[in-house]
Amino acid sequence: MPSIADLTPVPGIAWESAHRAHAFEHWLAGVSDAYHLRCDSVRAASADASFRRYFRVDAAQASYIIMDAPPQHENCQPFVTVAQLMQVAGLRVPEVLAWDATNGFMLLTDLGGQTMMHCIDPANAQANLPMYLQAVDTLIAWQRASRPGVLPVYDQALLKRELELFPDWYLARHRGVAVDTTMRNTLNTVFERIIAQNMAQPQVYVHRDFMPRNLMAPAAPGQPLGVLDFQDAVYGPITYDIASLMRDAFLSWTKNL
Repeated sequence: MPSIADLTPVPGIAWESAHRAHAFEHWLAGVSDAYHLRCDSVRAASADASFRRYFRVDAAQASYIIMDAPPQHENCQPFVTVAQLMQVAGLRVPEVLAWDATNGFMLLTDLGGQTMMHCIDPANAQANLPMYLQAVDTLIAWQRASRPGVLPVYDQALLKRELELFPDWYLARHRGVAVDTTMRNTLNTVFERIIAQNMAQPQVYVHRDFMPRNLMAPAAPGQPLGVLDFQDAVYGPITYDIASLMRDAFLSWTKNL
């Protein structure tokens, strides 16, 4: 393996420090031979609402995804754990090929660049039915694999924290609405009912972000949808993921569809 001084910087990628850039270059050089990576082809693939970044890198016969997850900000162990659970359940998810846990670099199989959202025709609801049914089949396979005591529990405290995002972020910060005592009391009553209903449901594996933006189009006809962004999965109410899919925050359907 080459020394850090011998490494060629990866072009077009900005790093928070020279130390992390060198760590990435050293790790990439160490895995490149095993997967025949073209290190000069590394480029941005996507990012999410966290400190994680994703790069795409070419190889002789395929492309791969690199996850950059600074360990002081991101814990990759849940990603690895849930990926294994989903593979056992028969889902199409990225396979972890190499993982530098110390520095937070990971080499993954590439599920492509086209999400379910890219494929949806918002003007023709009926045309999207087969793809939604595929998504439902994927979700059912995930739920059927559920076992208690494996994933963190989606308990009352977690539900309450997430419900509080509505008054704290949407109403107060985004809309500039002052939450007075009357509104606060109303919200408390509604939240208590929502939490009680969720706790009364059958409990299964919950992706927590099961929506078209996190589902990848099949690589070939007859293949299942791919699943991404699953690292926050928990054990919780059975209706959570289907509601996320059908009532997507980023996609609206007219009521008569």
